[in-house]
Amino acid sequence: MRRILVAIVIVVALATGGILISLPVQAASQGSGFGTWAPTSTYGWHGSMVVGGVHTYCIVPGQPAPTGNTVDNGISSSAAGLSSAQLTGINLLVSKYGQTSDPVQAASVGWAVKAIANWHETLHAFGYQGDSLQGAIHWTFSSLASEHDEAVQNLAAAYYTEATNTAAAPASGTGSLSLTIDEADPLRGTVTAHTDVPHASGTLALENGIFVQSGSATIENATPETTYEIQAQAPVAGRGFRVHASGTFSGGFAGAVHHFSTPGGQDTAGPAGRVEVSMSAEDAADRETTFSPVITTQVAARYVPGGRYTDDVTFAAAEGTWARDGGGDYLPVSAIGTVYRTQSEPALADEIPSDAEEVGSLALTSESSSGPTVPYRVESEWELPGPGFYTAVWKINAAEQSDEVAATLPENYSWTEQFGEVSQITMVAAISSRAQPVAAVGGTMSDDIIVDGVVPANGLFVTASVFRAPEGVAPADACTPENLVWENSEPVLVSQPGTITIEAPNVPDFGTYYWQEHARDHEGSSVHVGACGIESETTTAPLPTVTTTALAEADFGAAITDTAHVTGPVPRSGTTDLTFELYHAEGNTEPANACTPETLVETTQPIPVTDEGDYVSPEVRAHQQGSYYWIEYLWYSPSDGGERRLLAQGACGLENETTAVASPEVVTAALERAGVNESFYDNATVTGLAADTDAELVFFVFHNEPDTLPVCTEDTLEYETTVVPLDGSGEYRSPDVSSPTSGTKQWIAELRYRTAADAETLVLAKGTCGDEDESTIVSDLAVTGARDGNGMPVRQLGALGAAVLALGIGMIAISRARRTRRGRFVATLESR
Repeated sequence: MRRILVAIVIVVALATGGILISLPVQAASQGSGFGTWAPTSTYGWHGSMVVGGVHTYCIVPGQPAPTGNTVDNGISSSAAGLSSAQLTGINLLVSKYGQTSDPVQAASVGWAVKAIANWHETLHAFGYQGDSLQGAIHWTFSSLASEHDEAVQNLAAAYYTEATNTAAAPASGTGSLSLTIDEADPLRGTVTAHTDVPHASGTLALENGIFVQSGSATIENATPETTYEIQAQAPVAGRGFRVHASGTFSGGFAGAVHHFSTPGGQDTAGPAGRVEVSMSAEDAADRETTFSPVITTQVAARYVPGGRYTDDVTFAAAEGTWARDGGGDYLPVSAIGTVYRTQSEPALADEIPSDAEEVGSLALTSESSSGPTVPYRVESEWELPGPGFYTAVWKINAAEQSDEVAATLPENYSWTEQFGEVSQITMVAAISSRAQPVAAVGGTMSDDIIVDGVVPANGLFVTASVFRAPEGVAPADACTPENLVWENSEPVLVSQPGTITIEAPNVPDFGTYYWQEHARDHEGSSVHVGACGIESETTTAPLPTVTTTALAEADFGAAITDTAHVTGPVPRSGTTDLTFELYHAEGNTEPANACTPETLVETTQPIPVTDEGDYVSPEVRAHQQGSYYWIEYLWYSPSDGGERRLLAQGACGLENETTAVASPEVVTAALERAGVNESFYDNATVTGLAADTDAELVFFVFHNEPDTLPVCTEDTLEYETTVVPLDGSGEYRSPDVSSPTSGTKQWIAELRYRTAADAETLVLAKGTCGDEDESTIVSDLAVTGARDGNGMPVRQLGALGAAVLALGIGMIAISRARRTRRGRFVATLESR
């Protein structure tokens, strides 16, 4: 009843007193929600009121619903006397959730907004006596819209919590922009936004410039007090210009609402949105666009073996800032370089020396996309003609630029690089090497390093390394630390062209070694590194080779030898020696298979081998006839006590390693006739017997009656002579003998032999009884008259006839006896 009276009073007052202020008036209409759209009703209206298409919500709980004409009070930071915190929360809800056609969501926003505006009145307006927002909603909605009761409770409570936990915000804010110019680079600078709006962010925009961060004229999600780098862009090349910056920022929801009031009814709140602020700034002075381009250079390599001249060129602005076109791209600048060659290291000079030879030219134009920000690699189309020092001199002239670029350069601009810039010098070296091709183990090996052409002013420092070639690795890949054998620790200084020799102190073992020379300058930079595994840089330490020549033939009992011909480098450390094995062939064994332990005659003592040459084996006596086979062995014993190694070995049965030894032969001829008690003797011719053998002849005389067959037995033995020592092959005469008995005396010669002084005597050869020319006829008559050259008397005719008769009888005996021809006999050794 009290509410009705209040409404009547208000209506009367308005009717009688009139309205003092003229404000926009329009009717509010029912929005989204639940209940009765009337000033008062049993359960009221719970939702939004639509004014001018905007959903608004009651902010004075307990007042009649605003169903009449509504006055638009605009954006207000003091609506209904509410605080900034209350208005911030209400603005958040009606802006974020309140503009909806969903009745549940609208009813939830309405309850939360009223609870923020007046908690006590909101909970108890419809008779609820508790202190819970959900309880108050249930008190009403259990009857009004029970099916939505729980949903409205939950949403309203969540909205209330979110709104009341949001910090109070101002209704509006202020802001400004700071725009700076980089003194070192007028085309660069910064933009910074300032605002008192908390949690603000927004958009910045530029005219005549771009943001470095975004690469465009705008940047989104910019934040206050953050400095953004900018790149200014001249709209017209060569003319001064200014950059204009603007920004629009917004923060959290404003501490204000769109305030509507209805005479006799509720005040309502519509969305006031977020706090927004706009700002702008412009350069205080024009930005300068003229610049002076220059070049810095760095050759790709200080030292090269030849090929093309390669230069890394970087553009820069000595004064001003590199100009850009209207689209923000760098203006392209062109430069020309001239390359010169000298025979001595250049010194820095403003003028080109008279002895500098012009070799070729280079050209370069910077890219519009990268301008002076990156280096450019320039490679000549021509090849460097030979050893020398090469330096490029670059020039930039305004006359060689486009009109657009020339307009940004100082008048008649020209820049020339100094001659002899250290960073511009490339040296082509001519260094080669020639290693000692063959070396001996334990000896030294050397490498000749040949420096032709030019040498740096401070000289070259040369070292050499030796690598041993491993098996299964390509020569070019062998020069690695694990294969390193030696390197000179002290570099050799080379001040002028010439040849130096570097000697490695010791060849450690047989094999192949690769040299690799390395030349550096005084700063330690590499000038030249030799290739690995090339022929001219290879030293081999080969195994010595051995060929042999044995004595082809030898007399029986001779001291035979083999001669080894050693070629190739003999080790200079450790011990190298030769040994020989001698085998005697037996049976019909193939020569290649004849050298067995059973046929081994002797293994000689080692013979030291110190150099190339011929080495004769120790002598070995050939005590048997037949074939002897030699095998030579070349041995090496390292100086460090390592295992003795066989370097070379011959084969069995080679023709050049065979010595043939034949049995000696004895041919005898006795004195033909002698008288009783006259001296007679036998002559022996020995062949095939070595001179220094221990051999002797013994002669036996057997008595036979005339005209009987020869019989040589102990019963017929008449004489055994004393020993006749032999000195190899030759003519030997038996001791003289005589006989008191006439008859036919049969001679037998026996060749004896000893392998050593204390060895058993062996019969090497022995004649046969009745051998031709091995009989002497002793007659009772004295033998008179002239004698032949052997002292034999000239027979009288009668005696000759008797001799012929006797000879006939003898021939009959010869035919019966198996005698050898003319007293020649050969026999195998027999012990005696």
